[in-house]
Amino acid sequence: MTFPVETEATIRRRILDTCREQTRNVVEITRELALMTDSVTESKAREAKDHYANMLRIIEEFETTKRRLLEEVASFGTLLSSREDFIRLIFRISEVADYAQGIGFRLSAVIDRSWKMEKKYMKRLSDLIALVLEEMSKIRETMMSLGFNPAKAMELSRGVEETERKVDTAYRSLDLEILDEKMPLRSILLVRDLGAHMENMADLGVDVVDLIRVIALTA
Repeated sequence: MTFPVETEATIRRRILDTCREQTRNVVEITRELALMTDSVTESKAREAKDHYANMLRIIEEFETTKRRLLEEVASFGTLLSSREDFIRLIFRISEVADYAQGIGFRLSAVIDRSWKMEKKYMKRLSDLIALVLEEMSKIRETMMSLGFNPAKAMELSRGVEETERKVDTAYRSLDLEILDEKMPLRSILLVRDLGAHMENMADLGVDVVDLIRVIALTA
């Protein structure tokens, strides 16, 4: 419920605080996914399952916060001039978490079905998701700066783009290399699918910082 005494600046600060919480959650989700990928690479099934369970728990908290945040933003109406930008930001951050969950589900299936994965390529996927984690951490830093130093947030956003380009390069190299391998079709498809999901997470990260820039310009 919004009270007339609230100013747009007050509302904006409260929304930004929750958005920061969501980016922190995305970092933790991606960290658990990275640890899960490492565990699958090392054939540590129990550890991988534990990290997957941790990730799902954080995602559940994330979804609860997302619903509350959307309801809050919608309730402000014209009191929040950048409401549409915040709504787009919330959904973009949520899409990152959705891709992470999809990757975790596939890795969990690898364990449950005892599929044999080429360790060399699982290591490449571990390196790829580590870069995505680095990008998500930079997004969180950018979001943290938004409330008190919009100019700093604009500067930090460039680091996100640089890391995304590293992800893109690593993914393209992996995608082409896997096609030359004489591996079972299932393994080829799975590695390519996991890599594509990780690359999509990185692409969405750039969308997130683009929206942060838009919000920074209206600060």
